[in-house]
Amino acid sequence: MQLLSQSKSSLIAEYAERVGESLQRRYAQDAARTARMEAEHAVKARSEFLANMNHELRTPLNAIIGFATMLRDGASYNLDREQQEGYADYILQSADLLLAHINTILEIAALDSGALDLRASAVDLSAVLDDALDAVALRAQAAGVVLDRQDDARADLAWGDPDRVRQIVDHLLQIAVKSSARGGVVAAKAYVNRDGWPAVAVRDNGAGFAPGEIQEALDALNRVDRGLNRPFAGASVGYAVAKTFVDIQGGRFSIRSRKGEGALVIVAMPPAAQATAPGDGDAR
Repeated sequence: MQLLSQSKSSLIAEYAERVGESLQRRYAQDAARTARMEAEHAVKARSEFLANMNHELRTPLNAIIGFATMLRDGASYNLDREQQEGYADYILQSADLLLAHINTILEIAALDSGALDLRASAVDLSAVLDDALDAVALRAQAAGVVLDRQDDARADLAWGDPDRVRQIVDHLLQIAVKSSARGGVVAAKAYVNRDGWPAVAVRDNGAGFAPGEIQEALDALNRVDRGLNRPFAGASVGYAVAKTFVDIQGGRFSIRSRKGEGALVIVAMPPAAQATAPGDGDAR
């Protein structure tokens, strides 16, 4: 009986060992299959990235080169003063668009690498909004979109990284202008919300977004494809980058939109008075 028991134990141990080896082989095969799929996906993503970049970066760069050449050789084209000013405006618009794409790419790279450097201080949201409106004014004019600064009051100081807060507001305005049809209006204001937080609200009367489209845009940075095959224009990345910058600074980000009724985006940042209170200054 003892020998029989030992034999059974030996068989059980041998069976368990074989099962373990089989599972290990299966795990190894699954891991190899996953690695192969990820490699194939990376190759495809790089191809899509290059195709996307070819349009997003080369188009404004070609416009800059073309109109600059025409201005240089203005005598050959018999350009009058009005035409020269128009071409100069086209160059500025294209340069602004190119810079926006490059900044977005750098922002995504910083977020993906975890190398984002934040230096918080008091931020005047009213001044930030004024500067951002000035920066987007040329593009809005070219698109036939009216910018409506709705308030004259100064909002309380917010607490955050001034550069990142500016990028947040820039993204919101750029998206609003691009989403609006010719003759549309983009309204923006800085104010203090009901919770006492300084905030910026940007509203457009463009095509608007369905609930699923909003969530898809906000999840743009969390997809498996990472940064390589993301589009660099439109709301998908702009909203996602803006929301990420808001979240990591302890702010609040919300979008209210219906299809065909435009969108209202609100960003609220922590008040500087609370962030710099005794014992709380190093909390953010």
